[in-house]
Amino acid sequence: MGKQPVVNHRILIILTLLGIGLPSLHAAEYLSSKELNSQQREILKTGKPLLVEEESPGNPWPIFTIYQMVRASPETVAAVFWDCEQDPKYIPNCLSTRIISHLKKRVIEAEYTLKMPFFLPDEVYVSRNELMIPDHDVFEISWEVMKARYIKAGLGSIRITPMGEESMIRYNNFVMPGSKIARIMKSHASNQVAESVNALVQKVLDEQSHDAPLLESQRSTLRKALNPEEEPKSE
Repeated sequence: MGKQPVVNHRILIILTLLGIGLPSLHAAEYLSSKELNSQQREILKTGKPLLVEEESPGNPWPIFTIYQMVRASPETVAAVFWDCEQDPKYIPNCLSTRIISHLKKRVIEAEYTLKMPFFLPDEVYVSRNELMIPDHDVFEISWEVMKARYIKAGLGSIRITPMGEESMIRYNNFVMPGSKIARIMKSHASNQVAESVNALVQKVLDEQSHDAPLLESQRSTLRKALNPEEEPKSE
């Protein structure tokens, strides 16, 4: 699997919330698959996030995959994540988000503004996000960066799979950075890869405990997006 896994409670700014597709596996298969070794599975069972880095040939940054358990249903996690305009309230370094178009009920384009480290001006990028149901009770949201200041290409996805009374988040990101920031941002991106997923988990738990109206509104929006009866016109 390339590098040994890095277990970290810190995670990534939305700049590195970009990834590759995920295999279609049922919940029971996840923890028994060859994807995770026994040590990694034990770490995941403790509730700690698990960050795995794999070298990406020809790319200065590795592929990041993070796994984390959360005591919530897959629909709940997906509903919170799909509501991207809430991102500035809980995602580290996210200054603003706005939906700029609804291409289909399950496909949106959104503009994100991120605070960058060091002396760098803010990143502003546009991402195309798509909602999918690849398996029973499994939710997946993928995204592709359409334009950005600092990166050449970015793909990502998050899959939420039921695991008894909990859900497992499997979050992949792949970024091809611009040459000017590749070296100075590599360690920064790696050090933050656990923060965004952990922030998502905490946001889900907080809404379940303290903001039921918002969570119900997010679930309603998610269900409407999954209803194939009527597609909105492109803006």
